[in-house]
Amino acid sequence: MKKAAAAILFFCLISTLSFAQKNDSSPKKIAAKDRFAGLHLDFHAMLWDTLIGKTFTAGLIDSLLSIAKPDFIQVDCKGHYGLSSYPTKVGYAPPRFEKDIMKIWREVTARHKIPLFVHYSGVLDDRAVELHPEWARINADSARDKRAISLLGGYPAALLQPQLLELIKDYKLDGAWIDGDCWALGPDYSPAVTAAFTKETGVAVAPRKRTDNHYFEWMEFNRKLFRNYINDYVNVAHQANPDFKITSNWAFSSMMPEKADLPVNFLSGDVAGSNSVYSSAFESRCLALQGKPWDLMSWSFAWKNDQKSTKSVVQLKQEAAEVLAMGGGFQTYWQQNLDGTPEPYQFKKMGELIRFSNERKAFCYEGTVTPQIGLIFSTYSWRRKPALGLYTPHSQQALKGSLNVLLDSQLPAEILMDHQLSDRIKNYPVLVLPEWEGIDPLQKEELLTYVKDGGNLIVIGAKATDAFAEQLGIEKTTGFLKDSLIHAGIGHEIIRLKTDFRQVRPLQGTRTVGNYYREDDLRFREDNPLATVSSLGKGKIAGVYLNMGDFYTRNKNLLMPSLIKSILADMDVKLLSTVTGSANVHQVVTRKNGKSYVHLINTSGPHDNPNVMVYNEVPALGNITVTLRASAAPKNVKLQPENTPLQYRYSNGNITVSVPPIAIHSILEITP
Repeated sequence: MKKAAAAILFFCLISTLSFAQKNDSSPKKIAAKDRFAGLHLDFHAMLWDTLIGKTFTAGLIDSLLSIAKPDFIQVDCKGHYGLSSYPTKVGYAPPRFEKDIMKIWREVTARHKIPLFVHYSGVLDDRAVELHPEWARINADSARDKRAISLLGGYPAALLQPQLLELIKDYKLDGAWIDGDCWALGPDYSPAVTAAFTKETGVAVAPRKRTDNHYFEWMEFNRKLFRNYINDYVNVAHQANPDFKITSNWAFSSMMPEKADLPVNFLSGDVAGSNSVYSSAFESRCLALQGKPWDLMSWSFAWKNDQKSTKSVVQLKQEAAEVLAMGGGFQTYWQQNLDGTPEPYQFKKMGELIRFSNERKAFCYEGTVTPQIGLIFSTYSWRRKPALGLYTPHSQQALKGSLNVLLDSQLPAEILMDHQLSDRIKNYPVLVLPEWEGIDPLQKEELLTYVKDGGNLIVIGAKATDAFAEQLGIEKTTGFLKDSLIHAGIGHEIIRLKTDFRQVRPLQGTRTVGNYYREDDLRFREDNPLATVSSLGKGKIAGVYLNMGDFYTRNKNLLMPSLIKSILADMDVKLLSTVTGSANVHQVVTRKNGKSYVHLINTSGPHDNPNVMVYNEVPALGNITVTLRASAAPKNVKLQPENTPLQYRYSNGNITVSVPPIAIHSILEITP
C-alpha cells in the first residue's frame, strides 16, 4: 500500500508540475511592435442582474485562441459606465460574479503565449462621477457632467492609477488600451482648473463662449492638463512594470494632431460608423508618420438607428487593407455577452481576418511609405477653429474629402501634420493645402520656399487661396459666392454643386484649368476658371477656387478627380507610380527591406452608401496596369502574398506590369 500510495503521490506531483508548466501565468514579454494582428472584445459592464462568468469557461477561451490565433487580445476591464468586469478591490463592480473571468483570460492567454491587454475607460466613468460628484467635470453651463471626470479632481489618483496597479500586480497583464479619453474631453470649469488657469495665464475669468477673449488660451490650457494626465498614468504603470504596454485611444491621431512626445508605447484608435474604408484610409495616414508603433481597430459590426449587423469578412478585409498598406497593425472589435463570454459563432470570422493580415505582414508591417503627394493637416489652423471639444474631429471634412479625391484618382498620398512638415518637405514632389484658412505665417513662407526650390503646391479653397493670390498669378474680383449653386466643368463634364467659389481673373502667364458655367451647358462658359497654375521660381503653384472636400465626401463625382489630375498634368509632375484601368483602386507605394511595394486596394462595393449596413460581394478588378519609374530593370516583379512571378516590360526608365484581377488587396513586390 505504501508503494502504491507513493506511486500515486509521485504521479500527482508530476501531473501537478506538468499542469503548472502548461498553465504558466508568467506573461510573455513583448515589444509594442508585436501588436500586429489582434482582437478586441468588450461589453461595458452595467448594474444589471447579470451573473458575470455564468457561461464563461477556460475551454471557450481556449477554442477562441486556437481558432483565431491572434498576436494579441484586448478584453473588457472597465467600460464607460465605470463598472469593472472583474472583482476589483479598488474600483466599482456589478453585484454578482460567478467567476473571476479576468483570471481565466490571463491563465489561458499565458498558456497560448498570447499577450493580454485590457480595455479601460478613462475620462468617461459614469459610476465614479455618480458616487463622487466632486470628481466630475464642470461644463460651461456650470453643471456637473454626468459622465466625464475632472482631470484635476480626485479620480486619477484615487481610482484610475490604483486600478491600473491592481491589474498589473494581481493579474500580470501585458498592457492597457485606455478608451473614453481624448474624444470625451471638454473644457473644465471646476474651481481647481479655473484657478490653475488664472495662475498660469493671469486671465482672471475663464472664457465661457467660443467668441470670448482668451478662448484659445483656455482650450490650450485644458489640452495641456490632458497631456499631463496621460503622462502621469503611463508613468505609474511603467514604474510598476516597465514592460507594460499602454496607450490612450486616439492619442496623437486625427483627433489629437500633435507630436507624439508622451511615453505611450503605441498608438491606436477604433474606426466606427459607416464609410469605414475611407475612414481607415484617413486615420491610417494620420498615424503612419508619428514615429511609434500603431494599429487601427475596425468595428466588426455596422450600427445605425439602434440596429446592428455583423459585417462580412469581405467588408472587414477592405478596411484591413487600407491599414496594412500604410504599415500598421490591424485589429477587429467584437462584443462580449453580458456575462463576459465572447460569441463562439464569430470565431471563424476572427480567424479569417487574422490570417488575411498575417499573409501580408512580411510585405506591409512597418514598411516606409514613399513620399509622393503630401496632404497638409494644419494643426495651427485646426487649433484655432472654435470647437466645443478639446480633441475632436472638428474642421476636418475638407481634409478628409481632399484625401478621398486623391485616392480615388489612384494617386499615392499621405498626411503631413505641422510638426512633420519641416523635416520631410523636400521629399515630396507635390504638396496639397486643402481649404485651411489662417495657416501659420511661418508655414506659408516655408511652402513658398519649397515651391521656389522646385516643388509643386496645390492650394484648395475659395478663401484659402486668398493668402496666396500674389504667387498664384491672379487678381481677385468682387465675386465671392458663399454657399452658392454653381456649375463647374472640365472637358465635357459639368456638375451642379453648392459650395463657396472665388471668382478670379488670371494674370498674364497664368494657365487655367476648368471653367465656371452659368448653366448646365457648355455654351454658357464664363471667364472664371476653376483652377490656375503658375510658375514660381523653379516650381509651380496651383489654386483651386472652390471648396471641394466636404462636397466630394457627400457627393462622389467624376469632375473633382479629373480636376486634380489635370492640374498635375499641367504641372508636369512625374510621380513614382501610375495606376490605370479602374477608378476603384487605391494605391500606396512603400519600401521595406530594400524592395519596393505597390499596394493596390479594391474599393468596389457599397461601403460608402449610407443605406447599406452589410455587403459580402466585391467584384474583382481586372485590366489594371501599373507603371513604375526605375533607373534600371528589376531582378523580378512578384505578386504578393501569392509569391507569383509576373511578366513585366522595362523601357525608357519605366517598369510596366499588367496586374492579375485584384480581389481585395494585391501587392506588387519589385526587387531591384
